[in-house]
Amino acid sequence: MSDPGAVITALAKYLPDARLDDAVQLLDERGLAKLELMAREIRVISTEASRKPLENDTEEGLAAELLARGTAAVRELDVLRRSRVDPLNAEVKAVNSLFRVVTDPADQLVGKGGILERMLLAYRQVKRARIAREQEEQRRRQEEAARKEAEALAKADAAKTAKAREKALAEAEAASKEQAVALLDTPREMTRGVKTDSGSISGRERYVLLGITDMDAIRPSYWSDEIVIEALKRVLQRAITAGERKIPGCSIGLEESLTRRVG
Repeated sequence: MSDPGAVITALAKYLPDARLDDAVQLLDERGLAKLELMAREIRVISTEASRKPLENDTEEGLAAELLARGTAAVRELDVLRRSRVDPLNAEVKAVNSLFRVVTDPADQLVGKGGILERMLLAYRQVKRARIAREQEEQRRRQEEAARKEAEALAKADAAKTAKAREKALAEAEAASKEQAVALLDTPREMTRGVKTDSGSISGRERYVLLGITDMDAIRPSYWSDEIVIEALKRVLQRAITAGERKIPGCSIGLEESLTRRVG
């Protein structure tokens, strides 16, 4: 096996000081030697790779050779990385599986969209509707009492005798009290939440899109969003991959890619 000190010295040519310390801490001697070898190979490839367009078959062959060597080096580095990462990922997976035995049932109960949240939201919806109905009923009572009061006062003004006037004013007073009672009986708006000794919950309302009923009715300005455009591009690409070669408003061309096989 090569001298560890010499390997670290050679590796220092390719790594910053902080990353070199990490490499020494994380890799054994064989891992350090492999990392140094692949880093050196990539440095050589980078030096030999031409930055100008290829002009003949010889240059094409050299570029293909460098591409294959570089791909092999990257794969070897990935193998080295996974030799360290895979055991850690397996440990993380085991720990997550252990805790999910408890957390999964808990999430179903208290998580976002869980049983208790759905129960609370359903109750708040029913409660909101009940309060709205009761408020409407009390408003109706107030309006009816106000109408009776106005009629009674009109009777009082038109009364021909003191007794008739007194009776009309009594009716107006009763109607006025009825308005006050209806106002007091009107339920308050629903509170935003509930506070307990263990914590609190509060509702938050926002308008959301429930669906699209007519695509043609949506203004074109809403289609300029980058997220929408990217989603549209993916839909169009799927159509092209499936065989479409002419789509109105689209430019379709042939793009070549390379398949790499090492060895």
